[in-house]
Amino acid sequence: MRGIEERNVGGQVVVFSLAEEKYGVEISLVREIVKWSKTTELPQMSQEFSGVIKLRDQVIPVISLRKKFGWPDVDHLADTKYIILEFDSFLLGINVDDVDAVVDVPAATVEPITELMGKTSMISGIAKLPDLLLLLLDVRELFSAEAMERMT
Repeated sequence: MRGIEERNVGGQVVVFSLAEEKYGVEISLVREIVKWSKTTELPQMSQEFSGVIKLRDQVIPVISLRKKFGWPDVDHLADTKYIILEFDSFLLGINVDDVDAVVDVPAATVEPITELMGKTSMISGIAKLPDLLLLLLDVRELFSAEAMERMT
């Protein structure tokens, strides 16, 4: 298991809601946040892929985090948002229930995932903030080339 220092946790984090939980993603990976718009579905896509959207003349693939995590869709998809991520010269939209805030997460507040919590490489740690536990997503692991290939 990689240590906290190697996973680069802490710092400015975009907080979003998914089901009843709060998640965070490094602000440096967030290009922008946009309101939901209908995606164009592609043939033979895995269920996790919602489709593609056109944003400022760029075609961006969108993944439903609810489906990726094995959860049902929300009742009103039009109330959701897309977080457009940019990493490794790649743009990717993730569909989330709502975007809540940008918060500062001191590295000292982040607990690593232990063996007792289960094996999950998509969570880099759990931030213990005054009013919530924030699950920090490891975007590079969650959407690594190998993970994306398994989705197709």
